Amino acid sequence: MTKPRAMLAGDDPDADPTISCLAAIRAPPREAETAPRTADGERLLCKKFCRGGADGAAACARPDCPDAHVPIAERQVCWTFERYGVCKFEEARERDPAAPQCWFPHPTPPPATHHLALQVEVGMSDRVVSRCRELLGDDVVVGAARADLSRNGDVVILVDGGAGGVAGAATALGADKHLLSKLKRIYATGGGPGLVADASVCGDSADALDDALRATLASLVDAGVSGGDAKVRARCFPPRTQKVILDALHSALDSRTNARGGGWETCARMDDATHVLDVVAVKGRAHVTVWRTDPRLHGVDLIQLLIRSCEDARKERDGSGAMCRAFHKIEEATRRAGVTVDPAWRCVDVGAAPGGWTQWLCDNGLDEKKGGRVYAVDPAELGDFKRGLPNNVTHLKMRGEDAVGVVQRDGPIDLLVCDANVSPEAAAGIVAGFIPALRTGSTLVLTFKGATKGFAEWRRQMEDAVVMLTRKGFEPPSVYHLFSNCSREKTLVAKFAGGLSDSSGKKKDNLTKKGDPIDPQKAMKDADRARLLLARSLAVFATMPGEFAEAHIKARGFNPPPNGSVRLVRGRLLKILSDEVLSESSWHQA
Repeated sequence: MTKPRAMLAGDDPDADPTISCLAAIRAPPREAETAPRTADGERLLCKKFCRGGADGAAACARPDCPDAHVPIAERQVCWTFERYGVCKFEEARERDPAAPQCWFPHPTPPPATHHLALQVEVGMSDRVVSRCRELLGDDVVVGAARADLSRNGDVVILVDGGAGGVAGAATALGADKHLLSKLKRIYATGGGPGLVADASVCGDSADALDDALRATLASLVDAGVSGGDAKVRARCFPPRTQKVILDALHSALDSRTNARGGGWETCARMDDATHVLDVVAVKGRAHVTVWRTDPRLHGVDLIQLLIRSCEDARKERDGSGAMCRAFHKIEEATRRAGVTVDPAWRCVDVGAAPGGWTQWLCDNGLDEKKGGRVYAVDPAELGDFKRGLPNNVTHLKMRGEDAVGVVQRDGPIDLLVCDANVSPEAAAGIVAGFIPALRTGSTLVLTFKGATKGFAEWRRQMEDAVVMLTRKGFEPPSVYHLFSNCSREKTLVAKFAGGLSDSSGKKKDNLTKKGDPIDPQKAMKDADRARLLLARSLAVFATMPGEFAEAHIKARGFNPPPNGSVRLVRGRLLKILSDEVLSESSWHQA
């Protein structure tokens, strides 16, 4: 189970109103509940009147009440319903029909053209929206709503398939099996081959919508099955509508059997169904669609596109023989980026244990006979390979920083992958150490893990890492939030352009001012030592008493600031310590 996407304080969850419901649940503005107003915002509502129900009768008897006594339709819109497509009062009434109704109207949005409704866990929803836009276009997602107000419930995402209709949209989404494996259901909601009935039913409350469905559902199914014998399988969103739909169908069946017998009937198994009834209720509007399951009637196998494709994707994922989730991560990243592993590539897998990425590389393209090889770098042991560790895999039991020289001796690297469980800053530093060993045009696949203190720090380090790698010679990368990533994890894919450039556009030589080649391992160790010294100095001076700081300043041959505060004395000491760190760093020396 994954969490809804996190946001920073400055992020605007309403920047994209179409999908604002996919963010974490927020309470309505305080004034919406403590000082509710009329629809025009001019007058406060009388709370006693609102508690009296739809007309407020016998709730407020004051003839001189200063607040507004207006019907529900003239009040401000329910903030929660408008944002999430569901209201806490409606949820309470499902449990207890005697519970009070919502004070505010639940307006039905204008109809929008769409062909598919994708049901998915809320923690995956933003990734599904992003992938749909990549595959079908920026404007394909036209709506979304939650099933309930729980933290980890399901949502439905409405997708416009354009001229291709239901079949075209489902076929395009089916190109990504990782997307399909995360979808719980795909509903048909629009036109196209195989769809025999399509309508929408509206209601200004959950009860009104249920009543409208009961009144019209049987006639819609009749139109879909054309009066012949048929078996209908019903699928509904949100799940609470399942009982309403089945009760309405069974009631219609009973009355028709008593009248003339025969006709259509409901069934529980999809294999027995001749027709499928899809009902998707979003913000007061239920989209009702009936479609045939027999592809011979219309040339499109909707059963495969809408139902079996998701099941097949999950079965393929479960039966892949992957030793860990990381196997699917590199598979998805390379597919999204269009990277094809050449049989003769020399690859380095940093942070390899337990071996998921190494396993995928060996199973998907590398050929030992053509020189294909993987250097699996990790101090920990690799997991159990089904047929033993392949001959073209060399396990280097050391840290990534220490493996650069070993790998570089055997020739340039064609593919560098890193799934080490470290912060984005540390991961980028490890990758940068391998730059001298990279071949121009080689590929980097790097995971940014959430090993940081908080979401804001994680995102800052990712942004800094991208900038640093670009300056080091990588082309502008693609950063994906893969379906195989956890909620706070992203994967970068980039090509190595072949070195740094100066302001004139010419490649820089890897030389010091004295003309000597840079030793990357020594440079990394010097940088690590400098960072360690600075970190220790900062930790000490932050809590150091003023007299201690003065003593350290004098011991180093300097005079403390005259009549300075403790903060000023600490600042002077910090400057001295910083100068010491810089003077001890090899790259600072002339």
